[in-house]
Amino acid sequence: MALKNTRSQTEILESCRIALQNVETNPAIKPLMEALGYNTTKIDEGKAILNNAKTLYIQNQELEDARGKAYQTFEEKRVAIDLKYATDRKKAKIIFKTDPLILKELGLKGALPRTYVKWLETVSLFYNTLNTQTEVLAKLATLQVTAQSVTDQLASINELEDLRAAYIQAKGNAQNATKTKNKAFKDLEKWMSDFYAVARLALEGEPQLLESLGKFVKS
Repeated sequence: MALKNTRSQTEILESCRIALQNVETNPAIKPLMEALGYNTTKIDEGKAILNNAKTLYIQNQELEDARGKAYQTFEEKRVAIDLKYATDRKKAKIIFKTDPLILKELGLKGALPRTYVKWLETVSLFYNTLNTQTEVLAKLATLQVTAQSVTDQLASINELEDLRAAYIQAKGNAQNATKTKNKAFKDLEKWMSDFYAVARLALEGEPQLLESLGKFVKS
């Protein structure tokens, strides 16, 4: 049985569940499979592998959801900071357009970096400079850049760093869970491949019975 990406993992889990249930409940199939070693003990072995894959699949989905929510929370905060900064940046460029030294101190020379780390460094420099150089901040008061707004932005930046750390952790957890889940699905694939090979042999005289185990058979 090839458990490839042509089917979703939920479809794989369901088809395996049906096969392992019907091999025990179909009176025409059960004795034929038992004769080739697929008795209750052997089928229970397959069910354990199936249940493990299902459990890890559910855990992986939960961790992927957590990763997605962590990223969304982080990104919403980053966008809010960036929008406020973009406006404050324009205001500062207007006020200090003839003062290249202050423009440099505020990190306003050149284009705004695109990478997160460099972007954060630039934004932090801007607000930290305004926070420590009150005379520079005072000149921006006429354009509504206040000490409170600077304090709020610095607090948001601190929160953003915490949110990014939480996202990175959630991402790592999800990636590790995906790796573990994929290993479980490979184990399931191997077991079910052997199961179907034996089923084809056991039901060689009545191949249509393979339909009960989830295998399409041409009439």
